[in-house]
Amino acid sequence: MDYLKKVLLDVFDLNADRASMEEISERIESGALLKGTNMAILILAMFIASIGLNMNSTAVIIGAMLISPLMGVIMAIGYGIATYDTAYVRKSFLKLLFQIGFCILTSTIYFYISPISTASSELLARTEPTIWDVLIALFGGLAGIIGITRKEKSNVIPGVAIATALMPPLCTAGYGIATHSLKFFSGALYLFCINGVFICLSTFIVLKFIKVPAKQYVSIQVLRRQKFYLAIIGIITIIPSVYTAYQSVRDNVEKAQATSYINEYFNYDDRQVVAYHIREDSKTFEVVLIGKTLEETQIDKLKKDLLNYSQLKDLNLKIIQNVYDEGYSKQDIEKLINSSIQQRDGVLNVANKDSDLMKYQNLSVQYYPAYQRITDNQAILKAFNTKGKILFPQIDKIEGGTINNINEKGEVNALKFMVIVYVKEQLSSQDVIKLKSWMESEANMPVILNVQISSDNEDNIISGNGISW
Repeated sequence: MDYLKKVLLDVFDLNADRASMEEISERIESGALLKGTNMAILILAMFIASIGLNMNSTAVIIGAMLISPLMGVIMAIGYGIATYDTAYVRKSFLKLLFQIGFCILTSTIYFYISPISTASSELLARTEPTIWDVLIALFGGLAGIIGITRKEKSNVIPGVAIATALMPPLCTAGYGIATHSLKFFSGALYLFCINGVFICLSTFIVLKFIKVPAKQYVSIQVLRRQKFYLAIIGIITIIPSVYTAYQSVRDNVEKAQATSYINEYFNYDDRQVVAYHIREDSKTFEVVLIGKTLEETQIDKLKKDLLNYSQLKDLNLKIIQNVYDEGYSKQDIEKLINSSIQQRDGVLNVANKDSDLMKYQNLSVQYYPAYQRITDNQAILKAFNTKGKILFPQIDKIEGGTINNINEKGEVNALKFMVIVYVKEQLSSQDVIKLKSWMESEANMPVILNVQISSDNEDNIISGNGISW
């Protein structure tokens, strides 16, 4: 046992290639300077990160993270705590606050004047930190301070700068201020706090492990109090991320079971599932169907089948039938499904070519050897629901599907994406235009947009884009 302990100590010995304490101190202090080169690079990194987030360019964002000097000040705070230099901690903390305020202010100005106001996926990725971000910050911080304390410089610091992003969250917070979005601001600022706190704690842990000398004598009571305060700060920082991680895992399990349930029990030839959605507030599992109406006995059986899924059994099944349209009535939709389309030679064809509904479809009066089918597209719907609710807080939920054209050879081509947006309050016409433009950019195809007030009255259409399919 002693031999194994000796081997492990030799393998993980951080003092073997450690730089001198004077050199470590000089490196940390030089990284925490708030003038000259560091300040110029901070300004450039801030603009590069803001532009990268605005243009949704991962490569540009990585470049900004590599040159950002923010980590130096955070490590300086950890160094001051480890050496019990209260004045140095206070000085470094004030520097960090100045850098944070400067970065947020400048990015706010940039996003306020930028002609591109749509939130990119890179911006959205920094609004909901989880426990995994805590682990990344902790391990990244450990790697960073170990790299700084070595005799020879390595490529550890650039890698840590990329893994523990500091500049992009601050720029995202500035975007939140510019667009009056509390969720963007608070989520991004929380991510920065996670990275900052755990890089600082990692610095403290490693420096104490290699026995960095204290600047002044401290009693055992002061030492215990310091460890207690650091532990409390770490726990308080972690708690929200644990909750968001739990929510994320639960949502993923729910969605997986919902998909399995739909695939197993809604496999009909005469009806299709356009969308399905779990509403946590009312404990309801809503399924939107088009086609032949389900009978009550069939619905009762589907409700019993829902009990077979652990994450869904406490939900009330609500089936909404034949409600997708863009200004059409339910009667028109039923006519289109039940009257205008019939089976011919194994292929669905348009039958009533002279009906008014043909105008809505823009189909030729001539024989059209193809049919259109709405298919589920959870990837786009997930993006719509996740990002759309952040960009437009009035949105309650988004449902829809891809309208595919299937020709006589069985080849499928996506034509448009049909969307039903349920809102808590009416959107302005300008917001509807912005919403449609964003959705088309996200889905990379034309979007048929239909906005409805969230209520039990599915006929309550309040706006649309005026485009038919």
